[in-house]
This record gives sequence, C-alpha cells and structure tokens, in this order.
Amino acid sequence: MRSTFIPGLFLLALLITQACRLDEVVQEALQAAVVVALDSLAEELTAEQLTDADAYTERLQVYLGAHPMFYGAAVALLDEARTVTTSLYVYRTADGYQVLDLVQPEYDIDEQDWITMPLAANAGVWTPPYFDAGGGEIWMITRSVPVLDSGNIIAIVTTDLPVDAPDQ
Repeated sequence: MRSTFIPGLFLLALLITQACRLDEVVQEALQAAVVVALDSLAEELTAEQLTDADAYTERLQVYLGAHPMFYGAAVALLDEARTVTTSLYVYRTADGYQVLDLVQPEYDIDEQDWITMPLAANAGVWTPPYFDAGGGEIWMITRSVPVLDSGNIIAIVTTDLPVDAPDQ
C-alpha cells in the first residue's frame, strides 16, 4: 500500500504544478494581448478625437466586444493640470455591459494607481492586483496607457483583467 501511495502523491503534485504553470502561461498570453489591443485603442482615440461621453461609451463597448476575455475598460479625460474631468468605465455583467461614471467624491479617482502610475511613468503600466471597490467590484489588474495629443497626455485608457484575490 505504501509503495503506491508515494508515487501517486508525486503524480498528484506534478499535475498540480503543471496546472498552475498553465494558468501562468494563459495569464501571460492574455496580458500580452491587452498590451497590443490597448496600445492600438489609445492610438485610435488620439486619431478619432471623440467629443462626448456617449461616443466614448460606445467605443469602449465595441472594444470589449472585440475582446471577450477582457473584463472592463475605461477612459479618463484629463484637463491641462492632469486632473480627471470625466471617466467612463464599461464592464461586463451577466446582462451585457454596465457603464459607470467614476468621477465620484467617494472614489477619489485622481489618487487611483491606474491614473497616477501611467502619469508618473508617461507610459503604459500594469497595476498590482487590487479590489476595485467603486468600479467593477472584483479583484483585478489594470493596464493603463496615456493617450497623447501633440505630446500632451489628454486621457488615460485602461483594460481590466480579473484575477484571484491575493493570499493574505
């Protein structure tokens, strides 16, 4: 009995290790897809020069429709002082899409990592995992990319991927 238990336990450990590695490979591939898609969206938004909230909402819904593995997307429009003036967030629900305006006093949008990190880096960045209270209400990571016009950051555009809650 003992001689079959140890190889069986070893096989189980090997299978679990391989499954975990497969999850990592899938997550890395999904993150690579976000980088390409979001950089393209940022370039398109620079060229399109959308003028109202409805146009941005529609554009984000089309973007998410083209990328069914992405959970949500946002655009935060900035003024000359790099303060968020408008921020529309579109995310998936069981019934389709939900749209939120994230410029709410309780959300404190100008202090969110997904805003501050790309502004500081002047480049696209990934946030560490966080629980998006006031937004998607799930654990996620966010890729944020500045949208430029004549070298000035006029907006931040994002894509969210769901993640498991980190071990506490």
